[in-house]
Amino acid sequence: MKSLYQYIVNYLRKYFDLKLYASILCFLLIFIIINYTLAFEAKYIKTLSNVGIRSLLMFLFQGFPFLVTAYLLNFFGKTRKWQKDPQFWITFLLGFLIIGLYRGIHWGILVRWAMAPEDWLLLRSSINWIMKLTMVLVLFGAFYRTFDTSLGHFYGFTFRKFNINPYLTLLGIAIIFIIIGSFFSDLQNYYPRYKVAHGLSFATHHELPTWVSVIIYEATYAISFITVEFIFRGFLIYAFIQYFGSYAILPMVATYCFLHFGKPATETLSSIFGGYILGIIALKNKNIWGGVMVHVGVAWTMELFGYLQTRF
Repeated sequence: MKSLYQYIVNYLRKYFDLKLYASILCFLLIFIIINYTLAFEAKYIKTLSNVGIRSLLMFLFQGFPFLVTAYLLNFFGKTRKWQKDPQFWITFLLGFLIIGLYRGIHWGILVRWAMAPEDWLLLRSSINWIMKLTMVLVLFGAFYRTFDTSLGHFYGFTFRKFNINPYLTLLGIAIIFIIIGSFFSDLQNYYPRYKVAHGLSFATHHELPTWVSVIIYEATYAISFITVEFIFRGFLIYAFIQYFGSYAILPMVATYCFLHFGKPATETLSSIFGGYILGIIALKNKNIWGGVMVHVGVAWTMELFGYLQTRF
């Protein structure tokens, strides 16, 4: 608890600016209201069948909050003149094009033709998560080798030792809020993501016990959070730290908030604070794996309590 508290307090002492933070928060709240009033992402982006157009719109959708926050940092005098730096725009454009592909492509849908219906119902998400991680690591790996080897680490994708204590504290606190949140109707309607009927269909088709379906789904569900942490607590912090310094956490948080627009509003709001804290710890440790641990722990806990809410 002490190390987590020290990380947050030390960061706030150096970088907290009430006007800046209030401006970013107001911006996010306005677009949260717009999104959940109009169901903007769900109706106007995710429904598009053309993968190229959907990926391009996701590039704009995710890049927009990042740039707005970057300009707010500039407006409040927190950054140098990055607007005229060609390398910044190369990093932004290529990075967010990859993020657009990450959000726009559903690999499970692309391989539907090759799978039996009983398999596809369960495995579409698993295939999607595995392929997305592979795609992201390959594309960002090429970018890193071309532009960012001077960082000395692959955007926090490193296995060197880090302080696990603040992550354990954060996970413990998060679990308490998850238990409370499991009684909220929007979360009850969204979790668990594992669908019993789909798992039963797969298990019956292959004459397997149903727990095998659960393990396949939940294990690959965990893989999806490696991708999320790599992009948000890795690339979006360390590729842009040369332009924003430690303020790089703030554009990341805004972009991370928009990532959650297809999820329950309660979760979207909590992502602002969760992303901020995870960003501070990742910045300190130069490592994404603690964030992966917290994210997976939170996700599995939400799955568990979502399931329990359906049973009792």
